[in-house]
Amino acid sequence: MDDFPSSMSTKQAVIATLAYFDIFGIPLTRDEISEHLFIMPPDERQIDIYLKESPLITVHDGFYSLQGDEKFFLNFYDKITRSKKYWKRVKKFQWLFSICPFVELVCVCNSLPINDTNYNSDIDLFIVTKKGKLFIARAFFTFLTHIFRVRRHGAKIEKRFCLSFYICESNLNLENLTLKPFDIYLAYWLKTMQPISGDFEIYEELININSNWIKKYFPHNLPKNKRYFRPRTEKQIKWKEKIEKFLNKEKYEKKMMAWQLSRAKQKSDNLTNKSGTIIQENILKFHNKDIREEVKNTWKKRITEFF
Repeated sequence: MDDFPSSMSTKQAVIATLAYFDIFGIPLTRDEISEHLFIMPPDERQIDIYLKESPLITVHDGFYSLQGDEKFFLNFYDKITRSKKYWKRVKKFQWLFSICPFVELVCVCNSLPINDTNYNSDIDLFIVTKKGKLFIARAFFTFLTHIFRVRRHGAKIEKRFCLSFYICESNLNLENLTLKPFDIYLAYWLKTMQPISGDFEIYEELININSNWIKKYFPHNLPKNKRYFRPRTEKQIKWKEKIEKFLNKEKYEKKMMAWQLSRAKQKSDNLTNKSGTIIQENILKFHNKDIREEVKNTWKKRITEFF
């Protein structure tokens, strides 16, 4: 499958959905299959029939997978146990994210939202800042998480927050970052992302702005995740406003921008693999390796075997 499919049968859509999550060792519940169903509108009756009759699918304790061996499910149950502890960690420090100046939205992304937590996993954050305040916001966010000893750095990884993706609120459209002709990883990345603090309307704006391209993948089921979100309290709002008033000077942002861009580019120049790095005035993304192409090719190969 080289081109993006224009349509699928219910059987193919179920296989394509399970095949994607199987890559990460994650089976899905019946509700999750409908929630994450690739391309097709969820025909619940047809899905039920196929799940019951298909020899390709294994079900264990209400979880469905194309792999289905005992080791696969045992590993997944370990991940679920770890994920619960990681979400408790998120909940414990939501207040800290809520007072960060010029931060409009914080989301958990990548592995934790799909329960793909391994030993020594970190917690990836996607952070949206006010327009023209990305670098001062990043500096303060880094400072606060560092002094509370929850920021990932060096060998300190497990249960720590990886501040890997910053974007300005005026630059929410991620379509230019997608791989061509399609980007299954980024689509599910956005769909499973979990907002945890800030302004929920910014999350809704993020989804709305990206709906033009994400509807290509999920035309009948756009994401709207609010399970882990906690709005700011009045006290947190007051603290945030006080800090912003003190820091709201253009010279601070310019100094932070010059210093951080210089430092980031210097580090980038020393990387052998720069595929996961984006350094711009409105977006900063730091990953050691961009796995999207690898995931897409693995997914394509798997569903070709089953179709």
